[in-house]
Amino acid sequence: MGLRWLSVASLALVACGCTDLPRDPEGTLDRVRGGTVRVGLVEQPPWVVRVDGEPAGAEVELVRQLAAELGATPEWVWGGEQAHLEALERFELDLVAGGLTDDTPWKKRVGLTGPYFTERIVVGVPPAASLGDVAGVRVEVASGDPAAAHLKRKGAIPVPVPRVGRSGLPVAAPDWEIERLGLAPAGTELNTRKHVLAAPPGENAWITRLDHFLDARRDQVRGRLQQEAARP
Repeated sequence: MGLRWLSVASLALVACGCTDLPRDPEGTLDRVRGGTVRVGLVEQPPWVVRVDGEPAGAEVELVRQLAAELGATPEWVWGGEQAHLEALERFELDLVAGGLTDDTPWKKRVGLTGPYFTERIVVGVPPAASLGDVAGVRVEVASGDPAAAHLKRKGAIPVPVPRVGRSGLPVAAPDWEIERLGLAPAGTELNTRKHVLAAPPGENAWITRLDHFLDARRDQVRGRLQQEAARP
């Protein structure tokens, strides 16, 4: 009798819509399935890059896999971060990729997936070398990388370069890049970055689907980043 009552009660909840299942007020997930997923791309190697005019990069590969699972066709839209996130806020895009992190100032205006990959920004040196305090030490860092500011706060001397790992100096870079270069962490951690994808605000079923997809692929992200960073 008790089980029968529970079954009837569950059916009643479903019928009245009184469930806690995530929903999409704008129907993003239902529209994307078997249709088109509109993806805003912000060029940010190795997450999103252009190769012979075509999109590539670790996050582009993830989106391609997601689209295949959903039977959807990705429609790529290149542009800047602010313009894309504004378009996302207006529901003109379904997804934005480009190395975004969970501390984006847009986090209260758009939807974000949970962090699916965390990179530690460290200082690396050759395995046989040792490095204590970085104060006063010249350290390579990729041009434009915010890690330069963290180096300065520790008293190091940032040396911006187009590509790290070519001068023999210590290198400040994500842990996966330090590993790819054959270096070893020297014990100085500068900061961490938790990477996310952005979605339209309030589309909770779509974001939940993205979270499930990304969670199942955490283990492949590091290798994909290293492959992309190794491109000539």
